Amino acid sequence: MKLKRLAGMAALCAAVTLGIGERAKADYSYSTSIVVTGVTAPGVAAPPTAAGNVVTYTNPVGGGVTTVTFLNVGRGGYTVPGSNSIDIGDIVVTTTDTSANGATFSINYTDTFTLVNTPPPGVAATGGLPLTGVLTLSGVNTGSGVITNAYNPPTTASGPFAGLTFSGATQNFASPTVNGAAGSLGGLITATAVPEPVSLLMLGLGLGGVGLARFRNNRSAKV
Repeated sequence: MKLKRLAGMAALCAAVTLGIGERAKADYSYSTSIVVTGVTAPGVAAPPTAAGNVVTYTNPVGGGVTTVTFLNVGRGGYTVPGSNSIDIGDIVVTTTDTSANGATFSINYTDTFTLVNTPPPGVAATGGLPLTGVLTLSGVNTGSGVITNAYNPPTTASGPFAGLTFSGATQNFASPTVNGAAGSLGGLITATAVPEPVSLLMLGLGLGGVGLARFRNNRSAKV
């Protein structure tokens, strides 16, 4: 009988622990909105022009046109707890510039990262975080060129959101291929759930019950 009681308490403890794990599963998604905030091209009489998330530059030498387009992205289906590498924006570069020196200029941008949590756990909420950086094109023409990216600090953020704990960081950059495949801005997001007080109490009671059963069993064996 005592063994059955002990087994029952252990089963209760396992069930409560499993229940907490199930409640820790949430679904969250994100989307991005990229806007060009400035363009610089030292020594150029006619600098590039920006409209929303598109930058266009016409090289006075030869008249070739270089276009940089930032593409917004959105992803869903992530679970809590979990850590995921994410794409926070795509970049496409095209050009008709055939000049020897190509196009050289820098683009300042703001990438607003919007996070959406769908409970349980936590609560339904939407929050935004602005990220900034500088994309630089050097000597880009139809045959060559270098494209780099630098994120501006702060490059990490963490804290409570929607009753959960999220942390994120900008990381990596996949350079686009001129007149080819898109590149991407990269990031990392981690989400964890804090067990509800009721769940912790139930788990404590389950563990306490197992300990009490063991104590009684040991005491009876000594008598």
